[in-house]
Amino acid sequence: MENSQRRNIYNGIITLAVMCFTLFGCSVVRDVPDGQHLLNKNIIKTDRSEYRENIVAVIKQKPNRKILGLFRFHLGVYTLANHGKETRLKKWLKSAIGEEPVLLDTNLMHKSADQLEILMQNYGYFHTVVLDTVVYHKKRANVYYKFTCGKPYRFRNLSYKIPDSTILNYVKEADSLTFIQKGEIYSASTLQKERDRLNLFLRNKGYSGFNPQYIRFVVDTGLKSNQVDVILSIPDPQVNFRDTVTLAANRKHTIGVVKEVRIEMDYDPIVVKESAHLDSVWYKGYKFISNTDSEYLYKPARILDHIFIKPDSLFTQTDIDITYQRLADLGVFRFVNIKYETLPEKDSLGRNKLRCSVLLSPQNRQDYKLEAEGTNSGGNLGVSGNIVYRNKNMFKGAELFEFKIKGGLEIQRNFNDNSASSQFGVFNTYEFGPELTLNFPRALWPFTIRNQRKVSNPITSISLGYNVQSRPEYFRRLINTSYYYTKRTSKFNRFYFYPVEINYLKVDLDSAFEQQLIKLNDINLLTSYTDQLIANGRVSYIFNNQNLSRIGNYVYFKVNLEFAGNSLSLLPDDFFKIAEDKSRYLTNVRYAQYIRPDLDYRFYKQFNKRSTLVARLSTGLGYAYGNSKIVPFEKAFYAGGPNDIRAWRSRSLGPGSNTSVDYFERFGEFKLTGNVEYRFDLFRFIKGAIFTDMGNVWLINTKLDRPGGILTMKEFPDEIAIGSGLGIRADFTFFILRLDGAVQIKDPAMPVGDRWVFRANKLKDITFNFGIGYPF
Repeated sequence: MENSQRRNIYNGIITLAVMCFTLFGCSVVRDVPDGQHLLNKNIIKTDRSEYRENIVAVIKQKPNRKILGLFRFHLGVYTLANHGKETRLKKWLKSAIGEEPVLLDTNLMHKSADQLEILMQNYGYFHTVVLDTVVYHKKRANVYYKFTCGKPYRFRNLSYKIPDSTILNYVKEADSLTFIQKGEIYSASTLQKERDRLNLFLRNKGYSGFNPQYIRFVVDTGLKSNQVDVILSIPDPQVNFRDTVTLAANRKHTIGVVKEVRIEMDYDPIVVKESAHLDSVWYKGYKFISNTDSEYLYKPARILDHIFIKPDSLFTQTDIDITYQRLADLGVFRFVNIKYETLPEKDSLGRNKLRCSVLLSPQNRQDYKLEAEGTNSGGNLGVSGNIVYRNKNMFKGAELFEFKIKGGLEIQRNFNDNSASSQFGVFNTYEFGPELTLNFPRALWPFTIRNQRKVSNPITSISLGYNVQSRPEYFRRLINTSYYYTKRTSKFNRFYFYPVEINYLKVDLDSAFEQQLIKLNDINLLTSYTDQLIANGRVSYIFNNQNLSRIGNYVYFKVNLEFAGNSLSLLPDDFFKIAEDKSRYLTNVRYAQYIRPDLDYRFYKQFNKRSTLVARLSTGLGYAYGNSKIVPFEKAFYAGGPNDIRAWRSRSLGPGSNTSVDYFERFGEFKLTGNVEYRFDLFRFIKGAIFTDMGNVWLINTKLDRPGGILTMKEFPDEIAIGSGLGIRADFTFFILRLDGAVQIKDPAMPVGDRWVFRANKLKDITFNFGIGYPF
């Protein structure tokens, strides 16, 4: 009976899908006027597939978009709403969700063909011919663009036409770095890259008035050998000949020397201040300026940590760019502006004297924030919130001080039945605690031994927190403190060093719950609900090459390596209380000793502004040794939940094929998960997603009594859980609300041979997950 019911549901889903495709497929063309055709598809016929993405971007007319590449949902909505009497709802559907039909315009088609020929010429295929043809079928039109490219032209010789001998020598000095390499295929983008390279190179040599427009290329394609010669010219700047006096020296590009650096710490672009109303002070050769009505907002020494433009030095563009970036990264300024003025006189070497003004517009020094959200943890509903106070200039060095009070209420099942005494109305669980964090935008001891590179952007952070949690089965208190240092090693790489992290956990158990733990005789559960002391250190590395200014593929990679208890293990036994099993206790608490590496790899493929494919692989291992028999409960791995395998509730999956039905959370010492998610726009700020999640957690300690939970190579592949589903997100850019619904496809807790379940018979078979932000 159950299989028959499931089969009927599947047949109903398939029938509904066919009806939707038929409905949208037929209806979208019924309003196309006679003699016109809906643009159905642009088909590109080329043997230069490496340029396909750029070719598609150049075509002026593109078909109406499809959802999941299957059907034109937005066009279908527009067509349905365009019939009958117009109402407010129909008008909203057409403007907010719908998309007008794209009707073929042959003029735009021909223009696209011309633009495609120019595009291919820019890639070195100077004899490209693009033929455009149309194939009509009823009221639809398929447009074909067929390319005949021929052989590409390649660079042969590069020569220079630069009258300024100094600049000519500089250009030749960097000749080995040129992008124009003999034998490489000609490309207009190569010339642009060379222009940008030389512009930066010369500006870093002190030519403050130089810009890319001075760099010109003459390309000779008439060699009759599919080769090009390139002449790079940099003419002298033009002179206004209306001037009565024109010196020959004025017709040369001139080097600039920074003679004065002014730093205005409370600049307001709206309020024009007279110089007499400004107060100034000199510090280490820099002139700091502030409004006379206020004290200096920032200590000069701290601001100079992030300014790399030095008095009495050559003008360099790189120092400007790094200064912009470092000041913006502080997060305390509304905007940063750097301006240069050329002073009337020149120095003894004929170089321009420059005055640099660094204009800083501060944000409000203090702010308050109230955060609140509903929670759903493993099916337990609740509410939580934070009250946050921030001071963004605590010691006048752009230090960020944050005081946060976190609290939450939740409805929890009792460990032996579904009832529980309430503490706050319907809630029987509460959590509360303050947290202090202080971030310094510089390196503090012991990380100040070596000089920092300009790109490093160091941050040192100190935090201290206290948290209490009351549940029907226990009352616990947690004290934690950490000290870490982070720096960037390159544009895409950042390291985090945690020399100190200490967590002290004190647990008071309900007597009935304690008896239940003893009865189960599970070593992990017994240890998980006892007092714990974790003194660990950690190092993390993050690579992220995302470029927010353009569409493209990018990678995010994070790896952590955590050690605990090693420094304590070096101390003599006199510091500890020694138990019969030789384990050591500090303040009557057994300290943890383990190693815990984990990594997270994500690949983002952006097809366009409206659709992205994301794949993630994450894994981790916890191994206890020395003073510990198992990895602490807080450091174990869990599966399920809104950011993991969404077809299972948080901490309800595994370990392995374990089938135990109990109240306790599932955990593992090894974790392996993978996710694939396709994200697409529905309308305006509403986005959709289709996803598949897979993975599980396992135990590696054979002493832990969880049948089916131990990792074995033989059983491992069949114990991978699989879930799939759909999601909808409200993306407000700065704030994202997410609802995902997932069903179980493969359940490792089922008997072997019956694990492919595809549970989607009833609404209760769908696991809904609420979240803030994207899952990854």
